[in-house]
Amino acid sequence: MKNLLNVGSIIFFIGFFIKFFHIHYNAVVMLAGLFMLLVASLIAIIKKESVVNGWANLAATFWLALLLFTTKFYPFVPVVLTVALVVSIVGFVTIVRTKIWKASVFPAICMALAITFYLMPADSKYHLMNVCWNYEIDTDFATWDKYSWFLYQNGKYEEALDASSRALRIASEVGDTEWENFIADHRSRIEQRSWTTFR
Repeated sequence: MKNLLNVGSIIFFIGFFIKFFHIHYNAVVMLAGLFMLLVASLIAIIKKESVVNGWANLAATFWLALLLFTTKFYPFVPVVLTVALVVSIVGFVTIVRTKIWKASVFPAICMALAITFYLMPADSKYHLMNVCWNYEIDTDFATWDKYSWFLYQNGKYEEALDASSRALRIASEVGDTEWENFIADHRSRIEQRSWTTFR
């Protein structure tokens, strides 16, 4: 069981690491790691081999799920956060009763990491996870367009226009007419301060 937990954790963090470089299928890798962590945690709880570690690792699993949802900008982030908090409370009570304090280390690290990214402004988070080390950024007009959206949402209109201009230039160079029109519409909405939805 411990091996499954270790492998699941390693797989998740490999997926999280390659996300910084915008390498494809990073979410699939993270989901595979989460699945392994979930299975190992539930087996430990059901079989009562180590209920404390089971609940602690289940809490860690949901904090890592929150990290995934937050960095990928998936919907239902508040739901995942709520579940992570509830499971953490159960895990904490179990740890207090048994006084196996070392079981709290891994979930505490996962919680700190997830909360850090959860509280980070969306534009800063998107830049860090999708722009900063993206190996395709010089040709990735879609990412620049999405980045302009997050900048706009945070009131950084000039920076949003710059990002949008870069997206439009790249799309024009690539010759993708559909995306050119799409980005041009977004740019117009930034100028008019009327951009309410990304799509």
